[in-house]
Amino acid sequence: MVLSKDQFPVVVQAYDIRDNKEFFVAEQIVHGQSDVDTFTARYAGKLIKARALSATEGNQHATKTHVKKSSSAGMIILIIVIILIALIVVGFYTGWIQRTFGINV
Repeated sequence: MVLSKDQFPVVVQAYDIRDNKEFFVAEQIVHGQSDVDTFTARYAGKLIKARALSATEGNQHATKTHVKKSSSAGMIILIIVIILIALIVVGFYTGWIQRTFGINV
């Protein structure tokens, strides 16, 4: 499916056809031809339709900001794991773990 530049953004929809009926599968707002190509590749074998954004969708889309919120929880867990590994290495190197837990290596 090829769309011209003046038609974007549009809503692209995928439908599955069974028993001569269309069943909705997915929908995405696309901003360029590469987005359309990705969507059609993802839903290959499905009926693909494109429609213009309605006024309500256009207003909602214009007010949304696409800011990726990064989670700091993963970074904190990574730092804690690195610190624990460093403490274990130092504890074995100095012999503290062997003396404390009675390990004979």
